[in-house]
Amino acid sequence: MDQVIYEEEQWFPDLITAMAAAAGVGMVIALALLPLARWARPMLASTASFLGTLAIVAPMRTRVTSEGVRVTFGMLGWIPFRIAADQIRAVEPVTYRPLAEFGGLGIRFGRGGKRAYSARGDRGVRIQTPSREYLIGSQRPEALAHALRQIADL
Repeated sequence: MDQVIYEEEQWFPDLITAMAAAAGVGMVIALALLPLARWARPMLASTASFLGTLAIVAPMRTRVTSEGVRVTFGMLGWIPFRIAADQIRAVEPVTYRPLAEFGGLGIRFGRGGKRAYSARGDRGVRIQTPSREYLIGSQRPEALAHALRQIADL
């Protein structure tokens, strides 16, 4: 197994977590106390769908090894994304605007084929490869950029 050079785990903002918790409590109350009225079924299905989606996509984990960088979302590391070390051409820590540049947080597609992987905040690292530009959100962008430069010999 490759030695881990850098590792970071980020959760989506507390507001999203609070919304998921409130939805879960509401679903439990509805199931426990209310007869399943016709209107309740869509609400419970929507809530279950939201909670399931949240479990799939949170948290975001970033790991750098000598092989490259790997970003995963979800409790079990579902939704993996990788960039091999030999594909990294340039690395730059940046402050960016998630909503304006990519339409929000998560796995996002921007103009010109750019891709972003972020969970919180407005800081990250831009990575240039031969085929595309990526942005990986980070609470420690300088440390992530340093690790990426190290594996890419930049």
